Amino acid sequence: MRLEQLQHIIEVYNKKSISEAARTFLISQPQLSHSIKQLEIELGYKIFRRSNSNTILTSQGKEVLALAQELINYVEEVKTYARGTSVLYGNISLALGPAVFNAFASPLITYVHQHYPNVNLAITEDCAKDVIRKVEEGDSMLGITGWPKVQEHTQLKLLDSKNIAYERVLDTTFNVIVGNKHPLAQKKRVSLSDLQEMTFVDYYGMNEAFLRMSGIAPKNNQSLFVYDREMLKFILSNNRGVAIFPSVFALNDIYFKQGLLQLRPIDDIPDNINAFMYLIYFKNEPLSSLLEQFIKVIKEIIQKTNQ
Repeated sequence: MRLEQLQHIIEVYNKKSISEAARTFLISQPQLSHSIKQLEIELGYKIFRRSNSNTILTSQGKEVLALAQELINYVEEVKTYARGTSVLYGNISLALGPAVFNAFASPLITYVHQHYPNVNLAITEDCAKDVIRKVEEGDSMLGITGWPKVQEHTQLKLLDSKNIAYERVLDTTFNVIVGNKHPLAQKKRVSLSDLQEMTFVDYYGMNEAFLRMSGIAPKNNQSLFVYDREMLKFILSNNRGVAIFPSVFALNDIYFKQGLLQLRPIDDIPDNINAFMYLIYFKNEPLSSLLEQFIKVIKEIIQKTNQ
């Protein structure tokens, strides 16, 4: 039995797919299948039941998985201790909401590369529901996403029901994003009435949701829907519409640094629509020393970047 075989079965369980797990380890599907089969032969029983659409743990496999996760966590703690408590080592997957990704992904990647070269960090950008889903299903160890204050109670109840731990790491407000030659750029502040006739560049329908929460019924053909954050900024910088995002979106962004895009506060926005950002993780297992230290790094970078 080899340590990598235990890592293999954990990843197959998390991904629910041998082919997806194989991509994580940069090996072929037959190689990963062979590794698991050899472990099953050594143990004398099947770990997974395989079908055309899924890979499911057997009853013995569930016991092996629990022991494997405990052992891997212990090994990571030993590695961290051996290198000193300030050193991180291992693999971390992180899912970020679009505003958080735009603001913090670059400084986070740069910081980890410079200070923790032994950490393999994988970051994805996802909408709120997908950040939660990835953490719940084990596709991401950690997630950061947010929602308006008015949705907080419902969202936290949802996280509790999914056994997901959460910690609020950032408060922010919604602002209008405009190009530097857009008519609204001439105003220091805008009101909801200013937005009624505007064309919105809407990222995954977020602006329409904001308008409804603010008491404004979106009109037909009022929005240009986009599903790429860079395309959103490109269209806005050409003054072809406006967008509504948490103000944190503008941090560390070259469009804002060069003055191509600008933020405008909304005067009469309801208080319960201000946004809260939460760091989340699945709490079925105790956090490893690696994740505990990495969470501290994330919070330090958010605090430093948001000053």
